[in-house]
Formats: sequence, structure tokens, C-alpha cells
Amino acid sequence: MNRQIFSKFRLKDKEFKNRLFLAALATQYADKNGRVTDSMIQYYIHYALTGVAFLVVEAASVSNEGRGWSRQLSANHIDALPGLTRLADEIGERGSLPILQLHHAGRQALPSDKNNIVVGPSAIRCPVLNRPVRVLSPKEISQLVEKFTFSAELAYKAGFQGIELHGAHGYLLHQFVSPITNKRDDEYGLNNPEPYKFPLEVVRSLRLNFPKMLIFYRISARDYLPKGLTIDKTLPFVQRLLENGVDLISVSGGMYQSLHGPESIVGPSTPMGVFRNDSRAIKEFTKAPIAVTGKIQFPSLADEIITNGEADLIGLGRMILRDNDWVRKASGEVLEPVRECLLCNRCNYHKRGCPDDSDKPFWLRE
Repeated sequence: MNRQIFSKFRLKDKEFKNRLFLAALATQYADKNGRVTDSMIQYYIHYALTGVAFLVVEAASVSNEGRGWSRQLSANHIDALPGLTRLADEIGERGSLPILQLHHAGRQALPSDKNNIVVGPSAIRCPVLNRPVRVLSPKEISQLVEKFTFSAELAYKAGFQGIELHGAHGYLLHQFVSPITNKRDDEYGLNNPEPYKFPLEVVRSLRLNFPKMLIFYRISARDYLPKGLTIDKTLPFVQRLLENGVDLISVSGGMYQSLHGPESIVGPSTPMGVFRNDSRAIKEFTKAPIAVTGKIQFPSLADEIITNGEADLIGLGRMILRDNDWVRKASGEVLEPVRECLLCNRCNYHKRGCPDDSDKPFWLRE
């Protein structure tokens, strides 16, 4: 079957065998210290064998106070290196490139038993979680740049071919970009000659220290909230990311209050390919390599997006969780239609597979 999604794509010195990848999905398969477990290894081996070109391994925490959930994968201590190395090796041996996503949840973080206060650019609580927020000082922000850099070094030493900075969905990097969450009047505020200073400092540090490593940046192109981030504000930010060393922009949208609940922007009522218009706008503005996710249910839709030049790469999340043969069916290797994701949002943390499948996921079978 001659689909554009199966054409090769080159980014720097890496060649992707097709235009499809596994978007990062949180699993909670790490142990209580955030280390890689056998279940996590089997999970990613399974997805590496589905036929996607690369896997974005779930959000790895760069700092303990920035954990977004319990049993989150950690990349903030040297003890994490053996597990991360094994994970990268197992993915690569199955024919997919391993990419590690780096993450700090900011005001959407999980408080510790000893401290119920989370951190952010401004003392503005997330309405979904309602946790008190302590404002980060400039010194602490500089230390966070160092923490992102240390985590990227672990990924590099472990054999990951690139990293993705999680700057979407209301997490810390996004919080410094959105006018909803950043009310600062210092050098890290938005009304300065260099707005978006913190995420740009992170990008510059990674590019300086790892000149050959792929750097992806996942963005929320808009907040979908009153007085929030809009595509008009996002476009110049994306341009600055590219100028400072980002190789690919991965387009998503929203933060917790627009992603959770019955009015979720990725819920059943929103259109398929919900972020494709923003992806197209960014592609037209920058001419840069662009990836897009978001309710890309069918191979025909994925192919249309690539053919129309709206993006270069397609991220599969819930769709490939629902149908492990999605890629093979799209290529014609399996002569059956893809099984539609029900968009029910019951695959919480994704680790048990689709809740409407009677069988255990492959990675949990004996």
C-alpha cells in the first residue's frame, strides 16, 4: 500500500524508517524509586515491535519535587543509568530509535509526604489539583536548567538517540510560557526583551552540551482557556526554540484544566486530528520538522496530514494502545481495518492496555 506515512524521513544524521512514532504515554511501571522495571522493559519491547520508527519513552522526572505521579520514571540520579541503558538497548535492538522525554510537573506535581507545596513560576494554583504553589527564585530556575542538563546527560550515556522536552499540558516549561501561569515581573516574566527565557535556557544548555543529540520540544500550541496561550503567541516562541537548537517541534495542546473532565479538548466530541490546524500553522510559519498527535484515529487521516504538508511525523498514543496492529494494517501487511479507539479515557496510565480488550496486553502475558 503506497502511503506517505511509510516514506522515510531524515533528521540530522538519523533516518526514520517511516513517519510514525509512539507518543509518550505514562505507565507507572517504574518502581517506587523511579527505576526501570522488567514490566517497563517488556512494555517498550512490545511497542518497538509494532513497526513505528521511534518511541518517545514516557516522561522522566528531572527532579524529585517535579514528579507528576507516583512511580514516575526518574532520570535525576546516576543510579538510574543502568536501567535507562537497558531500556534504550532493548528498544534499539527491535528496530526503533529510543527517545527519552524529560519532564518537570511544576504546579501540577505530586506533593511529598513532608511538603504539600509544589513549585511554579507564579503562586497560581492549578484548578484541577488545587495545590499551594511556591514561586521559584532565579537561582532555583538556574539550578533547574542544570537538572535538565544532567538528565539529558544520563539519556546520552544510556544510548538514547534524542530527548524530548515536555513543554506541553501545563507542566513546568509550559507554565513559564503561558500567561495564565506566568505573572512574573523579573527576567523570567513574559513582558521582557527575551520572554520564554527559562525554556530557552534549557534548550541552549542541552544543545551546547550535546551537539549531536536530537532535541525535540513538545508544545501546547494553545491553552484552550480564556486569556491563555494562543497560536499567535506560540509561533514566535517556536521560532526562538528552533533558533536555539531544537530539531523538531511536537504539537499538542491544553493544560490540565482543558484536558481533564467532560469538556476535555481530546474527548469524544472534538474532531479527529484535533491539533492538525495548529501543526499546519507552525509548519507554514517555520518550515521546520513538525510532529503532531491528537486523535489521529485512522491511517487515511495520518496519510492525509503528511501528504498535505501539515506535519512530517505522526504520533500514535491511544490508537496504537487500542490496536497493536495499527501500523501493519496501515501498510497492508494485515488485511483488516484498524480497531477504533473508543475515546473513553478509561485507559488510565495506559499500562493495562485497552479496558475493552478481554486479553491481557502482550507485555503482561506469561
